Amino acid sequence: MIKTKPKIFAHGSYVGTTGYNNHTRAFYRELSNIYDLKIRNFTIGKSWDGYKDEPHNGEDYIDDLDKKLLVSQYLWDNDNLIYEDIYTQYPNTFKHNVNLVLCETNHHVFYQDYQGPKIAYNVWETTKQPQHFFNQLKTFDQVWVASNWQRDCTIKQGIHPDKVKVIPEAVDVNIFQPNKEATLPEYDDNRFKFIVFGRWDYRKSTKELIESFLEEFSEDEPVDLILSIDNGMAKDDFETTEERLKHYNLVDPRLKIKHFPTREEYIKYIQKGHVFLSCARSEGWNLPLIEAMACGTPAIYSNCSGQLEFAEGKGLPVKIKGTIPAIGGEYSTYSQSDLPGEFYQPDFNDLKRVMRDAYVNYKSHKKQALKESIEIRNKFNWENVAEIAEKEIDKLVHNLPPNTTEISFVNGPKVEVKGSKYEKYKVEFIDSRTDKIIHSATITNNMWTKCSKSYFIPWVIKINDKVVHKLDLKDKIVKVSLESKSIGDTLAWTPQILEFAKTQQCKIAISTFHNEWFRGLEEYKNVTFTNPGEAFNAYAHYKIGWFRSEDGDWKNFDDHPNQVNTIPLIKTATDILDLPYKIKNTGLNFSPKKRPIKDKYICIGPQSTAGLKEWPHQNWRKLAKILHSKGYKVVSLSLNGFKGTNIIDKSKLPWDELFNYLHHCELFIGLGSGLSWINWALGKHTLMINNFVPYGYDIPNNITKVENLKVCNGCWVNKDYVFDAGDWDWCPVFKGTKKQHICQKSITVEQVFNEIEKFLN
Repeated sequence: MIKTKPKIFAHGSYVGTTGYNNHTRAFYRELSNIYDLKIRNFTIGKSWDGYKDEPHNGEDYIDDLDKKLLVSQYLWDNDNLIYEDIYTQYPNTFKHNVNLVLCETNHHVFYQDYQGPKIAYNVWETTKQPQHFFNQLKTFDQVWVASNWQRDCTIKQGIHPDKVKVIPEAVDVNIFQPNKEATLPEYDDNRFKFIVFGRWDYRKSTKELIESFLEEFSEDEPVDLILSIDNGMAKDDFETTEERLKHYNLVDPRLKIKHFPTREEYIKYIQKGHVFLSCARSEGWNLPLIEAMACGTPAIYSNCSGQLEFAEGKGLPVKIKGTIPAIGGEYSTYSQSDLPGEFYQPDFNDLKRVMRDAYVNYKSHKKQALKESIEIRNKFNWENVAEIAEKEIDKLVHNLPPNTTEISFVNGPKVEVKGSKYEKYKVEFIDSRTDKIIHSATITNNMWTKCSKSYFIPWVIKINDKVVHKLDLKDKIVKVSLESKSIGDTLAWTPQILEFAKTQQCKIAISTFHNEWFRGLEEYKNVTFTNPGEAFNAYAHYKIGWFRSEDGDWKNFDDHPNQVNTIPLIKTATDILDLPYKIKNTGLNFSPKKRPIKDKYICIGPQSTAGLKEWPHQNWRKLAKILHSKGYKVVSLSLNGFKGTNIIDKSKLPWDELFNYLHHCELFIGLGSGLSWINWALGKHTLMINNFVPYGYDIPNNITKVENLKVCNGCWVNKDYVFDAGDWDWCPVFKGTKKQHICQKSITVEQVFNEIEKFLN
């Protein structure tokens, strides 16, 4: 069997002069000697002058190899990433089968979608990554780190050991090597030179390095400290290194400040300096340290973190006192706002001892450093690193785990394929009642497809013509949520969920906007109640409501099997849950209290949520006068209040008081509104003035419905009418005319009172 040759699409910050830029560029160049490799670059250099075919030629380190490798450039344009092909005159097109992402922590390049196996290569300085970014690292097939220290930290935080590979950084051995001929003018003064190359930063202990030097060496000793510690990203409001040193009372003629030396100058300092000085609280790698050690320059470093990958047992380590929380510190310039994990705390008294030893015994340390430089250059060169990477890439590509398929039933059936093996999947969603294919699609790995039908269907799912799943809710946890706050919807639909649980033999979770009405009732003892919008892990999730189509009408047959305004309100729930239409009333969690009024009284609900639902207010007042004359008190329970002679106005009552008024009243007279449904749920008879909905479409029983079929009526259930809740005057036939809402206005006070007398007698 012929094995597939890895072909790599590499991503990262290739152009520039930072440590990450140098790492990325050197590594990708060397890796291109082994594999077909192309690069998508994010950063730009000082010569950038906008998008053009060859935008980076002004950088002195860009050569013909780079021009071949760089195939794409992308940058932010406000909130959008703009991609452009570059160096098109150097063709390097091929279909890749590996993605390699090398960038700093939390860079957006790690969060993009990649087709095929993907490797994350990242160097980090604390014992823990920011959790959000770490969760993203878990999605990669391999996670490369520069040191065994970072590997241990990564595994401890939660990535499987098999995924975490150590691919060390390296040093350019053609440049960083001992050079007796290196010369710098300031070295002709016969003074001893400690050199610091880094940036002014708490993590790098810059201030403590300087303080330790000044405390250890007296002014009459011929010792200088060369400082290249400028920091353009500092957050301390100082514009120069001199200002910072003055602020911290660290001004001394022995401190020799070098502002942004050139690359050539830096190399000479590293080769010529007597002792390289560092003592960071933590390092992911420490590039200047390994470059100094490769040059045979005695080097001081803190005995901790990622730098031990190459420095352990070599050079001049400084003891560590313990660990501290990873914080920005008093002079932080850290680029990450989130600093989890720990730093290490160097023993700065031991640092002074080590500096003194390096000075006093310089010749022996220099001799040892030259020996150690050979081992550094033999082991940590880019050719060796690329060979280590080659083994891991080949191992990954030729041993990819099988893709996994995830099937869920949250607001419709969904199939998602995860994994790095490129394969095609023909997915079919089939209604087992009819064997009809409702939806089908062909996807590949790391894609998903979903059927738009969100109501209950006993699904059979086929992948590549093979049945892989049959929906069975028995003993599963299923969530059903009501998407309406309306009182009537809640009382009509919630009891049907119990029937669904019984039919499917599943464990049910219910979400309504009035859970307290049902919690505590015997029939709901095995139900879990959740709040609307609350996250809840369930095998399947169904939503009950009236959902409009994209055109704004009720012809939405993805969320309902039937047009919702053309069927009884209860049937909305039974249709969505695939239940036979059956009236079910479970009541309310309510314990009756003392009768609120000693005399006989009748409750009314004269207000509703739309003009077509209401009965003229003067009619209510006439009716109240008649009822009062017959010996009945009249109590209005409408939420917003209703004033009138002979009417006791009880607005905005707490639910238990409102329930109690209805429980004890002789009769409730209402409209097509929530009060009528509450009365029904309490098991009380309702006299409903309702002519815009046919009988049986609203409250299903225990009702006297007052209507007038001689005038326009029943518009609510017309399949072509769409109620507009924002238009109080909505009337699909007579809006704006004298006949507007004629259905309700045509019902007389006498007609209503006659029905009341029949019931009371």
